[in-house]
Amino acid sequence: MITVAQIMNEVLELPRSDRSYLAAKLIESLDEEQELSPEWIAEIGRRVQSRTSGESTQISQDELHRDIEKILA
Repeated sequence: MITVAQIMNEVLELPRSDRSYLAAKLIESLDEEQELSPEWIAEIGRRVQSRTSGESTQISQDELHRDIEKILA
């Protein structure tokens, strides 16, 4: 049986647009039992579009932690 770690490793090899699509679908699947507000649906759409268009950029976890530490300092 394939593990979550194996799936994650394979997914991270996909092109950005495919990863964005999968992320949106995963988020959607988590909320199947709860109705999303129109505002959240619009926000998710904006975020997916921003990622697929290249408007927003990806940063590493280390960069994120450094940025948070600067803000909190």
